[in-house]
Amino acid sequence: MMKRIISLILCLVLVGSVFAGCSSGPNDEDKGAYINMYLTDMVYDLDPANAFANESALKIVSLLFENLFYIDDDGDIKKELAAKYVITEDEKNNEYYMTITLGEGTWSDGIAVTANDVVYAWKRVLDNENSFAAASLLFDIKNARAAKAGDASIDDVGVYALNEKEVKVEFEGKIDYDQFLLNISSYALVPLREEVVLRNGADWAKKPATIVTSGPFKLRVARYDTTKKDDGTVVLKEMVLERNTYYHRDPLEDPHDKAVKPYRLNINYDMSDEDIKAAYDAGELFYIGNIPLSLREYYKDDAKITDALSTNALVLNQNAEIAGQKLFAKKEVRQALSLAIDREAIANAVVFAKAATGLVPHGVFNADSDKKTFREIGGDIIATSENVDSAKSLLSSAGVKPSDYSFSITVAAYDDVHNAIANMIKDAWTALGFKVNVKAIDVINNDDYYKPTESTPIDIKDDLYMEAYQGGDFEVILVDLCALSVDAFSVLAPYAKAYSGEGMDMSNFDYVLTPHITGYDSEAYNEIIEKAFDEKNIEKRAEILHDAEKMLLDDMVVIPVVFNENAVLVRKDLSKVEFTYFGTPRFKKTKLKNYEKYLPVEE
Repeated sequence: MMKRIISLILCLVLVGSVFAGCSSGPNDEDKGAYINMYLTDMVYDLDPANAFANESALKIVSLLFENLFYIDDDGDIKKELAAKYVITEDEKNNEYYMTITLGEGTWSDGIAVTANDVVYAWKRVLDNENSFAAASLLFDIKNARAAKAGDASIDDVGVYALNEKEVKVEFEGKIDYDQFLLNISSYALVPLREEVVLRNGADWAKKPATIVTSGPFKLRVARYDTTKKDDGTVVLKEMVLERNTYYHRDPLEDPHDKAVKPYRLNINYDMSDEDIKAAYDAGELFYIGNIPLSLREYYKDDAKITDALSTNALVLNQNAEIAGQKLFAKKEVRQALSLAIDREAIANAVVFAKAATGLVPHGVFNADSDKKTFREIGGDIIATSENVDSAKSLLSSAGVKPSDYSFSITVAAYDDVHNAIANMIKDAWTALGFKVNVKAIDVINNDDYYKPTESTPIDIKDDLYMEAYQGGDFEVILVDLCALSVDAFSVLAPYAKAYSGEGMDMSNFDYVLTPHITGYDSEAYNEIIEKAFDEKNIEKRAEILHDAEKMLLDDMVVIPVVFNENAVLVRKDLSKVEFTYFGTPRFKKTKLKNYEKYLPVEE
């Protein structure tokens, strides 16, 4: 016991030295609080359009990038980069458009956020060579669908920069404008700087030197372990988010930079779970935004818990060859695999989760407000307890002998929660007779040749798990399906071919729409989503979407496991921590009591 106590004391000493250093008090160089926290699990790519299969990425992206609008914790739309918007309707000439005027937003390198940044970000998502599920959020825009389908040029899309500060958005016809505002509040659609993205390619959002941000913070440090594991993978050791000194600030009027209170958010990934607990309990760690699995039971009564608007789900590749057959293309197999899962047991093991009863998570609006959520109206569609006998009966009726098939569940090696869930599912499917393994894949050094420096970068890492998901290189993969917006359409539409957001194969002239990454392509489902899109009465549209969810889960295209919950710990010395409706933190006004104690001796 004495050795354990001494060990914990040493951990606290180490944490204090790594995070804070020492200081006798504020001085002329005092720029504000350095807040030590465990914000999220590790994240290696901060491209906003890719953040919706990874809850941790979304929590950081929301601090780095500001959108035109955001949804506050009450579910109301608030202006952010947008200063105002005006809707114009000319029924005689069939002209319907919105003019959005930007405020004084500024990138972290001092360059103003312009209307061109909005236009570029939206057209990037709509480009038919790119794969972004958020594309359908913009389909009310004139020629947006046609451009994504390859039937119109991206230049024909009805979004234009009228000048540096005004964006004109033309619509196909009269739409529900409040719904459109909800859509463009998605972090997948934040403005981006074209020259920054194009100059650095797919790796533009992976390191401080190449990423510029428009939000209250910028990426100051992303430090990796200099030694590789035996399998060649690498580990993120530290991430520091620093105040964007240009964020909503006039240096002449605000010389002390009060637009954002904290100066740095320090995230030390070189800590064990026990180190995190010891530091938090001792008051050296002030915020935990993602409680490690081993500590969840210990902290469950202290955590602030909200719905995360995301569903942890199994995505099955219907094109994967399993023992010479496309096993997951069989509906009965997908249904059987779902029936074998004890969702209640998994939710209890994860602690901060609810057994999934559908695909659309709690918190998503039923219509255009959060007074009644989609899940409350839709009720339970799938069972939360396992039914092994029914699962075996389905497999038998499909002529499937489980022992003939071996396949893997892909997970991120660095995600303890996903690994725990995957192993429980592996046991359930093994009990059916399948040979199942958990394939945990990690992060490697990026070895792409970098032209600007004529070298191979040492500070860019490739997340092989995310690359496997985005490239369809898996048999079964476990992901967090984060709602793209508070609208159920954003969750359900991507499974319809015309709304998948997948890029086209441009290697030949037979340009065709690409179905969802699962390979699912149902004419009936395509039709019901088309019907939902065409229905402009928001209440009737919601009814159609409920039917769509039931159809999707009857086909069991993806297998929902649990609804994720946000669980955070905040020390009493930390005040004014705000959140968006998605549960992502907003630290702009956050104050740390007696922060002078935690200032480092030097930069």
